[in-house]
Amino acid sequence: MYIRIISLIVLFISYAPNHVLGHGAVQRASELQDSEIRLFVADNMNGSVVVIDFPDGEVTHRVSTSPSIMILASNKDNKYIYAMRGRDTDEDLTSILSTGFDMEEKQFRKPHVIRTIKTDTPGGPRDSKMATVGGYDAILTEGEAEVVVIMSDDIDGYSELKTKRYKLAAPDHYHYLEGETYLYIGHLINGFVQVLDRSTGEEVKRIKGCPMLHGMTEDEESGRLIFSCARDVIVVGTLGADKAKLIARIPYPENTGRGCAAFLKGEGRIQWCYTEGIIPRLYRVDLSQEPYQFTTLSVESSIQQNSTDDGKYLMVLSKQGVLYLYHGRDGNLIKKIKVSEPFLGDWFEDVGKAILPDIESHNGIAYISLTHEGRIAEIDLEQGKVKRYIDIGGFPTRIVLLAKETLIEASN
Repeated sequence: MYIRIISLIVLFISYAPNHVLGHGAVQRASELQDSEIRLFVADNMNGSVVVIDFPDGEVTHRVSTSPSIMILASNKDNKYIYAMRGRDTDEDLTSILSTGFDMEEKQFRKPHVIRTIKTDTPGGPRDSKMATVGGYDAILTEGEAEVVVIMSDDIDGYSELKTKRYKLAAPDHYHYLEGETYLYIGHLINGFVQVLDRSTGEEVKRIKGCPMLHGMTEDEESGRLIFSCARDVIVVGTLGADKAKLIARIPYPENTGRGCAAFLKGEGRIQWCYTEGIIPRLYRVDLSQEPYQFTTLSVESSIQQNSTDDGKYLMVLSKQGVLYLYHGRDGNLIKKIKVSEPFLGDWFEDVGKAILPDIESHNGIAYISLTHEGRIAEIDLEQGKVKRYIDIGGFPTRIVLLAKETLIEASN
């Protein structure tokens, strides 16, 4: 009996390294990537966010989020990407992703979903950037008629998400900007701009007379906000004696059809706006010249438009798959670049999910999501040619572009 016990002890000791002492150590491999540009692309074939790193142009990650992405936007310091679901199901969700940028290492890591939250008809971003209130990210819940402010500098999957809420006048589709001390919220259906005191949340006033309010922009030099209405555009002040006042109305050019749907910043204080639907014209206004007045630029029937960060170029993608490059100040045609096959059929985008192509650019290079071809076109604007195509499959739509140099500058 004694010998059997000794034998068992010896056998146990011989297997102890594998079964008692646990797994052996391994050397950790770095996941840092020294990328210059990182693109986040909403793939509405399956609801994932596809990540492409440049200069290699490789698809490095696919992050699964809720299907039917409508909005893709980065927050003010580019730490997070918000993927907001469309309205084609009975549950609205917003996923918050890390961008993966490591501020200490000045390189990118793997992005991932930090948390997903229920949000009743989420909205608020403009130009692929989150709305803010006092420097914090904000989501406008159009079903609950609230501005929900996420009062956290760092968002993780464990901590309670602290929020502050501002009640809005009514459920609606909103167009929002933050002024010096007030919040300005345009209501599409109700046709007015609601002004709230940021510190108290109390309503200051309503600027009425803007039916079918859709689209807005800001003139940074004057602090004035521009909201597009069915018949004209209204200009609202935010500074000094102009604060919360209707400054002017800019009538649309005669016999040009629909009004502004969204604005693009041109060179200097030039603003361009395009209309709802595929309409072959853009409007131009110089906000340095009063009284304000629109002029018209004839373009090919377009499916997407954007301007470069410096306002140098106005980029118009036609239904025929041609990128037209116009001067950002005077609208003169500079060049045409064939980028894809034609966009055939009806490309009307409702609130269910994003279906339209998108255009982003940085330092003279443009990136276009070709929804109908399942790939991204990388275009050298100066040379006027397509550099390459990146096949990602699926149905790529919205794009958020993060440049390492911009992230580093912002952190200094």
